[in-house]
Amino acid sequence: MSDAIWLLLGLLLLAYLGSNLVGGRAIRGFGLPSGSEYLVLGFALGPHVLDVLGRSLAHTFEPVVLVGTGWLALVVGIGYVRVADRYVNPKRGAIGVLLGVVCCAVVSAVVYVAAPYCGFTGFKQTAIALGMGACASATTRHSVRWVVERHGARGPLSDFAADAARASAIVPPLTLTVLFALAPGGSLPSVPIVGRAFITLAFGAGLGLIAALLLGRDFRRDESWGVLLGTGLLCVGAADRAGLSLLGAMIAMGVVLAASRHRLDIKAMLTPTEKPVLLPVTVLAGAYVNLKLPTALLVLVGIALLAKILVRVLLGSALRSGPARGTGEDFGLSMLASGGFTVAAALAFSTRVPGVASDAVLLFAVVSTVLGEWVGPAALRRSLRRAGELHAVDPSQIGRPSDAPPKLTEQESHG
Repeated sequence: MSDAIWLLLGLLLLAYLGSNLVGGRAIRGFGLPSGSEYLVLGFALGPHVLDVLGRSLAHTFEPVVLVGTGWLALVVGIGYVRVADRYVNPKRGAIGVLLGVVCCAVVSAVVYVAAPYCGFTGFKQTAIALGMGACASATTRHSVRWVVERHGARGPLSDFAADAARASAIVPPLTLTVLFALAPGGSLPSVPIVGRAFITLAFGAGLGLIAALLLGRDFRRDESWGVLLGTGLLCVGAADRAGLSLLGAMIAMGVVLAASRHRLDIKAMLTPTEKPVLLPVTVLAGAYVNLKLPTALLVLVGIALLAKILVRVLLGSALRSGPARGTGEDFGLSMLASGGFTVAAALAFSTRVPGVASDAVLLFAVVSTVLGEWVGPAALRRSLRRAGELHAVDPSQIGRPSDAPPKLTEQESHG
């Protein structure tokens, strides 16, 4: 068999492992919250180490990456307003979005100022700044869940961390929506920038509304898969063809579905699919990593990483007198935790801005994810210990196979 067939079989095996070993309750017993071990696996298989997965072979699976990143955005959108069996608190969610926006703005500004020294001018200068800003803005919700489930944490700080992390996931898609609207070319050259950004979000929201209507009054699981897969693939294909942000369109579609009458049933269906999609995507992302960048670009990645760390620590200090009372810098460090969605944002960036700029953004996302894995969970654990919220409940009462409890699903969808 050809190398491409072997790679496809390997990716399918990873998807199987993701659904059976790393999903649901297994979060307390197997795997890291960010999935960074699969980034390392992809890097080891890539051209820099074993050269089993060459760049040309990996790039033949770009359509898989495209659909995978879009599907991850859909799953994030579906679960955007809920944490387990409760809704995200609007105030805590707004603070989470604000923290993400501030981090994105600061990192983007630093990179924008430094980019000309690496030879980036014009649109490329703006693009690499927004790309790294997007990848710096979100805190993965899996890191919070991983710590909470393992240590039975419960209390105001645990709830704030969960809500803020989930809410921050909206920032990367919106940033990329603006970036794709700024990009020259595409299928809508005569439409102004604001119009292209609006069309991106409206298109995704419209398909979400159509999907909700097609699901009908009575929820049928088998038929629902066809509706969600069909509208999701249509959204990915049309957005990519038009040069629009597929992450922006797909998360808008997910948020609209999250407001439908069958929201809990849909969430219970789609949440378990996140890991099976994430694992192959992260392995391919690891294989895409390019370390043979000019020294100036490597320095730029380092500057962006230092800016992210500094702004997160300062934001944690600013929260000392509020939600993160008594924890400060440790809570700020816990917000460094990145995950698969950050890597997905970097991969989505590469579809519109190819070349060394996309290589630098992907390297920044991967290094941020690995660093966040090392620093984030431990810092959150220290913060929760200081807040007196560790071991507050039996961990078995927190972990669930899905974020949507079956009883609640049944009550809300049929009541």
